[in-house]
Amino acid sequence: MKKLMERLKSMAGRKRVKTGGESAQSVVYITDTLLAETGRLIASFAEGRESEGVVYWFGFELGGRAVVTTLIVPDADTSHGCISTSPEANGEALGVIVGTPLVLLGQAHSHPGERVRHSPVDDRETFARFDGGLSVVIPHFARRGVDLSRCGVHRHVNGAFKFIRPERVGEHVVVVPGQADLRREQEGRIRKEKANVVS
Repeated sequence: MKKLMERLKSMAGRKRVKTGGESAQSVVYITDTLLAETGRLIASFAEGRESEGVVYWFGFELGGRAVVTTLIVPDADTSHGCISTSPEANGEALGVIVGTPLVLLGQAHSHPGERVRHSPVDDRETFARFDGGLSVVIPHFARRGVDLSRCGVHRHVNGAFKFIRPERVGEHVVVVPGQADLRREQEGRIRKEKANVVS
């Protein structure tokens, strides 16, 4: 377990290239389908009761770009309506990607109302506390889906989280298409497919 925790710590706390005294930060790309699934998973924490939720974003770093490929929901303690993850829960989440080229890129978590800036607890307890780590705060327990223009985007820079002004969010996180169905005559094709399934 000790070896695993050391390996996981090195994966989460990797160094980034510095330019001009400030850390270079990858632009993080996420598909609209993974962003929607992030919202669905986070909202599931609030089913039946008021509770924040959290999802970790893993993926590839490719030079100045990073691509989210994998969502992992840690075994978070939500007994008080807010999220708390133990070192063991975080280790278990990181353990899923051991042996892969995936790295932790950041996380998304929810707040109860419209306030989307980090609280002091978020600043202290957010798992993605490494240089360049991304933290997205989704309002209303993510029950209304995820619209980045209504979320709080934060980057970990020089040892602390920095709130990214809404007009600069696109310099840090970009939503790209996750799928597209460009078939024409789709309605007719669906009727045919249903008829074939029945017969």
